[in-house]
Amino acid sequence: MMVLGLYIHVPFCPQRCPYCAFATVVGQGDRHGPYTEAICREIESWAHLSGPVETVFLGGGTPSQIEPALIGQMLEAAQRHLGLHSDVEIAVEVNPKTVDREKFAMLKVLGCNRISIGVQAFRDADLQHLGRQHSAADVERAYAAARAVGFANVSLDLVANVPGGSEANWHFSIERAIALAPEHLSVYSLTIEEGTIFAQRRRRGLLEPVADDRQARTLEWTDAQLVAAGYEHYEVSNYARPGYRSRHNWGYWTGVPYLGVGLGAHSFIGGKRFWNTRDLNAYLDAMDQGRSPCSGEETIAPDAARRERLWLGLRTIEGIELTEEEIGRVQSSRRFADLAEVGYAALEGQRLHLTRAGFLLADALSLELDRIVEEGQ
Repeated sequence: MMVLGLYIHVPFCPQRCPYCAFATVVGQGDRHGPYTEAICREIESWAHLSGPVETVFLGGGTPSQIEPALIGQMLEAAQRHLGLHSDVEIAVEVNPKTVDREKFAMLKVLGCNRISIGVQAFRDADLQHLGRQHSAADVERAYAAARAVGFANVSLDLVANVPGGSEANWHFSIERAIALAPEHLSVYSLTIEEGTIFAQRRRRGLLEPVADDRQARTLEWTDAQLVAAGYEHYEVSNYARPGYRSRHNWGYWTGVPYLGVGLGAHSFIGGKRFWNTRDLNAYLDAMDQGRSPCSGEETIAPDAARRERLWLGLRTIEGIELTEEEIGRVQSSRRFADLAEVGYAALEGQRLHLTRAGFLLADALSLELDRIVEEGQ
């Protein structure tokens, strides 16, 4: 079995954000070392996989919460047991308040070559709505520090449609991001996930999500601004300068096999998807005792694999390649003709894809196009 992508989950965080549904742990600095050792053991347990790994992504949580030397241990284990490609992309998520020039310099020495900064917003009022501890000034300092040590591939993560946030504040955030000129921008429209503090507040009537029409208007305006500034809208939530797409995430969207290690991490190898426990004690115990930390798995049936291929592919600018039979169904579909006529989808050669306008309705359009490709409706 081959694995081309490696995801390393670092769950430690300075806080629990009210919108976050990931497997995270607040504090517990005394466990950074034992957790790193557990990660290395889990990587070793997969030494039978064929490499080399082409992309590594350290996410969380807050990977920059731990010492760079520990990240170095994880990367060394990956190199030793899986092998890293000579042109490997090694990306690290960072929180603006947990990094400085020295830490960035150490990450660069370790081979990290892509930085993803969790900006979320450039207005302090929006950051407060999101429950973040960092300020807009912290973001500016972190970005400058990354550039100062020579990082030439920097991504900024922004959160749109924040409950209680103003359109003016969002416009400022996008304009400031464009002015900084990062190579990559991720723009996620906030969704209220079950199990989060925001979900609890919504049930109690203390939080009102942004109306759908305003969400669409915000994303449409954002798309226009970023494309005009020279960014390619290459995935529903992602924009990049030419040559700077996230190679790791592109693997997820295009079906590349990947291994996830650490708390709550997911993997996709050999047609199976499996995931680790989200309980830190259970994870550490399993690795100490030489047991698998896996807490669930599923084999992807052919029909489900086809559907996932379509849904994920349609999230990208390149779409999906259809078989001759599927092309025939699409070409004979009156409903597809309607979607193409209004500018939501297109069939070019053997590739079916959404347009930039279609990206705004990606979830609904993917369901409809799935029916068309499968049944020719």
